[in-house]
Amino acid sequence: MGLKMGNNGVDNATIAFDNVRIPRVNMMNRYTDVDEGGNFNSKIRSIGGRFFAVTERLLSGRLCIASMTMGAQRACLYIAIAYAQ
Repeated sequence: MGLKMGNNGVDNATIAFDNVRIPRVNMMNRYTDVDEGGNFNSKIRSIGGRFFAVTERLLSGRLCIASMTMGAQRACLYIAIAYAQ
């Protein structure tokens, strides 16, 4: 999935399914639902809105990881400058 600043030891991947049926009782339907007739329903009208509603928790985690990485880089720079002096 590409390089991640300071976290290349964490593996990422993409997974996709085609022609897979999930029983309605097993669906995680916090933001959307499929009725018994197979019709898709959602309170959030736009596709982008649904995407951001589902992924908003990931954003804070990514910000924390970036902040920790910048802090580690700052500490390394401080140590390198102190050593060079």
